[in-house]
Amino acid sequence: MFSIVTNGVHDIKPLGIDSPISVYCDQDTDGGGWTVIQRRFDGTLHFDRPYNDYKYGFGSAGGEYWLGLESMYRLTSHNAYELYVELEDWGGVVKYAKYSSFSVGEASTFYRLNAGGYSGTAGDGFVLSYPSSGAHLNGMGFSTRDQDHDGSSGSCSNHPSVSGGWWYNNCCQSALNGPYLRPSDRTSYSGYGIDWYPFGGSDWKNLKRSKMMIRPTDIQP
Repeated sequence: MFSIVTNGVHDIKPLGIDSPISVYCDQDTDGGGWTVIQRRFDGTLHFDRPYNDYKYGFGSAGGEYWLGLESMYRLTSHNAYELYVELEDWGGVVKYAKYSSFSVGEASTFYRLNAGGYSGTAGDGFVLSYPSSGAHLNGMGFSTRDQDHDGSSGSCSNHPSVSGGWWYNNCCQSALNGPYLRPSDRTSYSGYGIDWYPFGGSDWKNLKRSKMMIRPTDIQP
């Protein structure tokens, strides 16, 4: 899979997965070699879904999609991976967050998030600084509206301000699977949309586009 040299949809077969899966490969960003695990850009795909959908994936690799937690685990459990998160707001501003280490735990951990070594321009969305509890999303299991594994006394996935599956703690300052909201859709009752809190500095800003990509660390751009 790492000999692919063109952008577009390709089939890969991670160890432990019975059949090939289709993914979008990005060969332009930061030297290329990226496998896209989440992509949103037009709101055509609904992301407020049950746990099993997030486990096995949904959408189309050529459009908006979520690769699937099980496939993420299979990929990142056999090699060291890094993560690149590319974000764009409704004004055309593009920023990124890069993590030099990224992995997803096995099913028994509820696909626990492990990410570290942040660099970039978008801010570290996996560090919870609002409210200033010092809590991280690192080490959290994945939660959805029908399975709650967060660190909140309530359910972040069912909170009116958030929704959508994510590695919530109490609750989050990033939630890239929230509702797709255009600026005119944003109200006090609509929630935050696709959100990466530090992107806007000190303001919750719903984003137009998000893309999460992973790459083995031994690939030389």
